[in-house]
Amino acid sequence: MIVRKNSMNRRGLILLLAVFLAAGAGCAKRDRAERGGTLVVGEINDYEGLNPMSTTDAHARDVYNLLFLSLLEENPDFLTFTPSIAESWELSPDRLDLTFHLRKNVSWSDGVPLTARDVEATFAAQKDTLTLWAGRHLKQHIDSVTVVDDHTIVYHFGRAYPYQVMDANDGPIMPKHVLDRVGHAAFGKLPIEQLPTSGPFKLGSWEKGQALTLVRNERYYEKGKPYIEKVIFKIIPDQVTLLTQLKSGEINCMEAVPPGEMDDIRKNHPELAIYSFPTRTYNYIGWNSARPLFASPRVRRALTMAIDRGLINENIYYGFAQECTSPFPPIIWAYNPNIKPVPYDTAEARRILAEEGFRDVNGDGWLEKNGKRFEFELLTQYGNQLRSDIQVMVQDMLRKVGVKADPVTLEWTVFLERVKSGNYDSQVAAWRVGTKADLSPIWSCEARGPKGYNRVNYCNPLVDSLNTVATGMLDFEKAKPILYRVQELIYDDQPYTFLNVQRARSVVDVRFRGVKPDAISMYHYLQDWWVSPEVKK
Repeated sequence: MIVRKNSMNRRGLILLLAVFLAAGAGCAKRDRAERGGTLVVGEINDYEGLNPMSTTDAHARDVYNLLFLSLLEENPDFLTFTPSIAESWELSPDRLDLTFHLRKNVSWSDGVPLTARDVEATFAAQKDTLTLWAGRHLKQHIDSVTVVDDHTIVYHFGRAYPYQVMDANDGPIMPKHVLDRVGHAAFGKLPIEQLPTSGPFKLGSWEKGQALTLVRNERYYEKGKPYIEKVIFKIIPDQVTLLTQLKSGEINCMEAVPPGEMDDIRKNHPELAIYSFPTRTYNYIGWNSARPLFASPRVRRALTMAIDRGLINENIYYGFAQECTSPFPPIIWAYNPNIKPVPYDTAEARRILAEEGFRDVNGDGWLEKNGKRFEFELLTQYGNQLRSDIQVMVQDMLRKVGVKADPVTLEWTVFLERVKSGNYDSQVAAWRVGTKADLSPIWSCEARGPKGYNRVNYCNPLVDSLNTVATGMLDFEKAKPILYRVQELIYDDQPYTFLNVQRARSVVDVRFRGVKPDAISMYHYLQDWWVSPEVKK
């Protein structure tokens, strides 16, 4: 503001300045994070479980990471970390010893201090085959740990490699006093209600199929946090109902808003903030290669040729997805951008299938082999309209080449159990891939089986050996061409029909401040969210 000379006296200027200062103070007060309020999140699916030592549900991981702390907090670049339980850490000159220095003010929600003994006990459980922890392979190069004192622990590695800090950090720290009481074999079976927690929130209640409630953990080490008093994950197994409640204000937050609704939210709902950014999630159709129909890579390739992925992306995702050609999404540094998509070519698909012995012998329009129709179930989860739409489109596309796909929708936990057990033909699903450029968790021969993530029973020994070489190299640039080749091998084998990589479509009520979702999790920094004071509820 420009004030002309002699336009007001000194007292008037002081009064005007006081008004501005008061207004500024008011704004500062409104923008200051304050404690209180409830966040209601709408979720389509309930959770498989919240015990980190047993669940393989990425959907559940976002929640249990609010309940349990790891040694470090992973940053959105997937390469660096910030302090959490450990306030500092360092590698020895030969990179074989990694020392963590723990905070002295971290405790479990039951009041027991969290010390290096908990870290040691967690590592022992993670390495023990009795625990059946799905991430055990991440600890394969860590030989042992040594507790120096209550707040210092050293991880000893068999060799140096790029992901030592990430591997040591992977998996939340579990309470030693519970591990000692129940033993490793039984620990993974414990319900979350029986576990003390260390994160910013603790369990309030869990009504299965209805709502999961988290409440502030008053013993959380960051004093004053979390700001939000309570978080309710409301289970609504129908996207239409979920969206209606978002627009009416019954829920405050929703991930994976249907792409076709984003324009309406942008134009007509100023009370809702949109967060869209690249993710590490891709959609796919998984062909169970343990089933004879899908044992041949050529058959799987023909099925991909018969599926118009571009049309699916255009009609269902409205620009919030791009075609996928790799088991790494582009956000991962090792992603190979040079792989060309399998072309949409129904004539070539029919030719390949004919060479594989599938022909329409009786003229009914369906391909047969050895007197048996090429027919299978295509599973997905109930309530996810996008995946149901994919089922319908794929069914119609495959019909044109004489293949009969029968869509089946199942409740989430039932779907997950069918897929994990291998008792299925094919599935429409998605992966949110790990932040480590390592393909073994999903694609290695060893990862097959109920406790692994290789749920299509894919096995290519060359993929395994090349991936092992690449993940052991300290120089990422030298590792990159090897990982490029691994991606090409997997894509050539077509264990999946890779559909697309998504952009986030997350929506949050604008009254919630401090919201910083990223490709790690929508709720990565939930302890920093707060509700504007005028609208606490």
